[in-house]
Amino acid sequence: MFEFKIDLNDEDYLQFNYYHSSNSPMGKRTLLYYRFQMYILSALCILVFFIARADRLLIFIEAIFLGIVSILWFIFSKKRYFGLIRKRILRMKREGKLPYHTHVTLRFEEDEIHESTPEIELRVKYSLIEKIAVTEHGVYIYHSSMHAFLLPNTVFSSEEEKLKFLEFINRKAHGLREK
Repeated sequence: MFEFKIDLNDEDYLQFNYYHSSNSPMGKRTLLYYRFQMYILSALCILVFFIARADRLLIFIEAIFLGIVSILWFIFSKKRYFGLIRKRILRMKREGKLPYHTHVTLRFEEDEIHESTPEIELRVKYSLIEKIAVTEHGVYIYHSSMHAFLLPNTVFSSEEEKLKFLEFINRKAHGLREK
């Protein structure tokens, strides 16, 4: 049995959101649309100039300019997209509606995971674990496509404890599926 008292902060939650946005099918699709919106807008602008029978040199110069802008947008859009995620989460915090619980106790028992916060108690069977993600910032145990238990690296007293925990949780999550 493992028990962790976790004090989540904005950075822990942001790192989880960055990971989720970069690795979930929906997050990847959203980021891809965000990255290609400038190409679509550029093509529409060129089309409007073409339909309006603008001078071909003007259309050519516009196409070069919009091509460069589109390439720069593609290069820097991921950073901008993550900046928008950060702004949204910080705005929610200012409004007093944190999208996460700051004080969490996670207990990994024999049959289930027990999460308790000052507001909520949740019990999840190991069979519901969909994915275990290990990142440089922590461990995310997904129990649905959008929800995960967040264990930042700071909750582990040592690398050995983290490895023992990962062995335990993998055995519980994957061992149940093999039966």
